Amino acid sequence: MPEFDADAIAPTLRLLYQSGVGIAPSGIAANLDDRMDDPPARASVLNAVRELSEADYLRSISDVESCYVITEHGRDYVESELDDEALGLH
Repeated sequence: MPEFDADAIAPTLRLLYQSGVGIAPSGIAANLDDRMDDPPARASVLNAVRELSEADYLRSISDVESCYVITEHGRDYVESELDDEALGLH
């Protein structure tokens, strides 16, 4: 995986993996704010979404409003590399 801001990357991937639906970057940030004890800054989440999309971990599902879903490549990464306990999601 390219070098990303891990504070925002892992929670963003985990949230989209768990949700199974498309979410706009602002919605991702709002959900992380609600679900994490120490959430990443909104700007970090927006950067994470952009970087993950460029690296084929996420893809946009809408041309009108940016909504993103996790790709198969992203799912594989979550399943093999991320630890649920390490993300602070509840």
